[in-house]
Amino acid sequence: MFTKDTNSLQTSIPTSKSGLRIDFGQIQTNCCSTLNEIDLKVNIPVLDNKSTIFYPVNTGIRHNGITYESKGFHLLETNNQFIGALVKPITHPMENSVYDIYLDLLELTQSWNLCRIWNYVPYINDESRDLENYKSFVQGRSLAFEKFYGENFEVKLPAGTGVGIFEDTYVIYFIAIKENVLNVENPQQVSAFFYPRQYGPRSPSFARGTVITHQGKRIGYLSGTASIKGHQSLGKKDIVKQFYTTLDNMRIVFEQMGFGNNFPATELYDRHFIIYLRHLSDLPIVQQMAAEKFVSTDDIIYLHSHICRLELDIEIESIITEK
Repeated sequence: MFTKDTNSLQTSIPTSKSGLRIDFGQIQTNCCSTLNEIDLKVNIPVLDNKSTIFYPVNTGIRHNGITYESKGFHLLETNNQFIGALVKPITHPMENSVYDIYLDLLELTQSWNLCRIWNYVPYINDESRDLENYKSFVQGRSLAFEKFYGENFEVKLPAGTGVGIFEDTYVIYFIAIKENVLNVENPQQVSAFFYPRQYGPRSPSFARGTVITHQGKRIGYLSGTASIKGHQSLGKKDIVKQFYTTLDNMRIVFEQMGFGNNFPATELYDRHFIIYLRHLSDLPIVQQMAAEKFVSTDDIIYLHSHICRLELDIEIESIITEK
């Protein structure tokens, strides 16, 4: 059964297996909704065997969900979870488009708590009108947060990722919940929203990590993390140093999340990682180092993507879920 009006399409979901499915390595980026799922196809090349990730929502007799479209977003909503995705062709500079998209996102989620946002930015390190595309994106996003939440909007910022996509298409997807969220920072890094002006006219708008307790289980969302200490990039042209600096930052954020003083224990948590690499040639050595630091039960996706800073060659994000 579905109803349709000029604003949205809504579909009842009778099943318990619902969520957002993301397939990387696609020829073209697009998004559509099925009866119980949002299907997002992304043109970011896959560097290993795994290419799909699925973010479930909890549905059932007492948690019936609906899929619908609003403000260009494909949305899936239950009584305690809200996820969505948008794919939009972009002209550069992209500040105004991102500003409008984020205002729409914040309006859609105003009665929810955002815990994770992903952004795939077209040709992220290229320039338009003397401003890097990433910095143009950052400016639009920051101004939207300020417009919606006011000057002290950083207290509302969830974990986030911003990496490149090799087409003039912007992708954003998110997870929000009804429960409270806790956003954490890395004491060895300047908070992104307080970066000095040398990194652009506006600072990036994300927390280093977000922790939630959803249906009795703790979940940690680690932002896209790279080789930065303070606010400076480390290990230029040295993938080994960048890898281990990134892992050290991850360890610190996990500790701030309350998962212990190292990576969360595999006997207690499921661990999911996405590793973004700028250079295809770095894949073998990164896989070798990862084999020494990760375990066989870890779920890892390797993707070819440009990083927000031109001198950075690797970025790693993670979701940690209590078993």
